Amino acid sequence: MLISFRFKNFRSFLDETFINMRAVTYKELPDHLIPISNQKLIKTLAVYGPNSSGKTNLFLAFASFHSLIFWQLFPSQASYKNRFLNLLQMNSMDKIIPFRQDNPEVSPTEMDISFISNGKIYEYGFSICSQNIISEHLTVDNHLVFSRTASKLAYGRHYEKCMRLKSGIRPHDNRLFCSILSSLNTPEIIAIMKPFENFFSTKIYYYFDDLELFQILGNTLMDGMMFKILENPEAVNFSLCQLRKLGIPVENVIVDKGIPKLGYLTMSRTNKQPYVRYMDLTDISSGTLKNLFMFLRIYELNQNGGILMADSISSEFHPAVTKFIVDSFQQESNKNVQLIFSTHDISILNNQQFRRDEVAFTDINQYGESKLYTLADIKVRSDASFSKDYLLGKYGAIPLVKDTIF
Repeated sequence: MLISFRFKNFRSFLDETFINMRAVTYKELPDHLIPISNQKLIKTLAVYGPNSSGKTNLFLAFASFHSLIFWQLFPSQASYKNRFLNLLQMNSMDKIIPFRQDNPEVSPTEMDISFISNGKIYEYGFSICSQNIISEHLTVDNHLVFSRTASKLAYGRHYEKCMRLKSGIRPHDNRLFCSILSSLNTPEIIAIMKPFENFFSTKIYYYFDDLELFQILGNTLMDGMMFKILENPEAVNFSLCQLRKLGIPVENVIVDKGIPKLGYLTMSRTNKQPYVRYMDLTDISSGTLKNLFMFLRIYELNQNGGILMADSISSEFHPAVTKFIVDSFQQESNKNVQLIFSTHDISILNNQQFRRDEVAFTDINQYGESKLYTLADIKVRSDASFSKDYLLGKYGAIPLVKDTIF
């Protein structure tokens, strides 16, 4: 479970920015909370804001942080890398790009995460400049494991004894020390690094709806992901079941001469009998395909627990579909999955759908600096009309339309 993610000096975000999943002590919508240890975490976070305000950069900050850690922890997992990069298709995905990358005096970018894995609370982060690690730290259950400043290391007292035997270990300028730590065959280190690795390898999922659909589809077919999915009938049946709930009469998915096809239940005009008509994925509506990929991710997430990071979740979804997805994450029975998503859909922007700590906004100033804040940060009342007040400009983060087109 994600507790928080902090970053500073990344793309359009210059100042310190927090994605905070800790619940504020509000009484509304208690089913939207997951009790963990002595705190409560929110299940969903919706991010609103005008175009070019930094919403995608918010998700890229998390994805770039995750990607850099993942490839250093698991450099040999090429097949996963293909899948990860094909789904995102972002330039410099695993590069940490500062606010002013053309500035010769670039300041370090800072990134920190707090999460729960296997019952342990982890706090990990680093600062990086020109792909060189400036500082790094790892804490588990409030006990320091290590801290690093450039090439100098310090260990917490719980781990100093076992690490003293590894005196020859030295950090490298462009390598995270956590990746070196995970390679050590020391029981005390293995006990903390296995849950750490598990979080970054199995608990984070992405859905970037703004990507070119056929590019996603082509890459998915080429790296064999679609065929891997078809090998899991439970995932396919789950996804088809969700599509049927939305009124899409899908029956099954088959592979015909190497081409995946989706079967629709339809009625024959000649004999008035139902039959299944199969269509190539390239002939299926983009909305249906995106729904299919979304539900496949939700299936994986539901099996493993974790976080779904979804940029522009509703650009091609009907508002009822968006609400259906959000409702699923917010239901009381959900105890182990979280959804962070951006949207322009104000039909769900109300106090029956979200707590005030579940609604965030990105805005950008005249200097090109993005900022993130929530309804809780700006002290909005619980009985406020969220969507109406947002359109009236009371919360900011809305396009300043000054004239007509013609």
